[in-house]
Amino acid sequence: MTLGPSSVSQIPFQFGSNQQHDLASYLQGENETLLQLLKSIARSENTHSLYLWGLQGTGKTHLLQAVTRQANELNLHVAYIPLKQLNDISVEILHDLGDLDIVCIDDLECIAGHREWQQGLTWLYNELRDNGHSLVMSANISPKNIPFEIEDLKSRLSWDQVFQVKPPSDELKIQILKQKAELRSFELSDEVIEFIIRRVDRDLNTLISILDKIDHASLAAKRKITIPFVKDLIN
Repeated sequence: MTLGPSSVSQIPFQFGSNQQHDLASYLQGENETLLQLLKSIARSENTHSLYLWGLQGTGKTHLLQAVTRQANELNLHVAYIPLKQLNDISVEILHDLGDLDIVCIDDLECIAGHREWQQGLTWLYNELRDNGHSLVMSANISPKNIPFEIEDLKSRLSWDQVFQVKPPSDELKIQILKQKAELRSFELSDEVIEFIIRRVDRDLNTLISILDKIDHASLAAKRKITIPFVKDLIN
């Protein structure tokens, strides 16, 4: 997590290996309008409560971490809360965030069934709104369908802008996988990438996981990345 005022200096999350996530590296596909809005929020040019939702592998975490990173580089006060780590944090963390410029909350669906977290988020939403600051949230389901017990929160989540993050086409997946490979300093031919896309789950997270395995296996075996090599690895 990237931090601002000293009141939140004890929040334990750091970007770690995800620091490469930035808005420039997000291949937008059909999400151009969303990307432009996030850039303006990260530069504090616009203030919004923004709800992103979509299937796994559409890059929601990438976008939230990228907003956090860019805002931090501009010396704004910002925090990123990954709710997948709900068991490691206390709801009291939300009480210290209302004065920040931007708060990004990832994996919102993880607090379904947790009324204290939903109440805390309601308070935070109101506080950020009253202070003229931004709240960017992500979930795998739309705000109308998210299974929250506090109806007041569900209604608030739809008050401002809601975007469904569009999944990448196969052509865009090829570009994304080539970009990821270049970041890891190895090359994948279009033929190898097309073979991977045809043979495994089309979910982008799964494809990137396969990419990681190919990277490690090719280094260990000191072999060129070919279709037969990848075929053996997948099998």
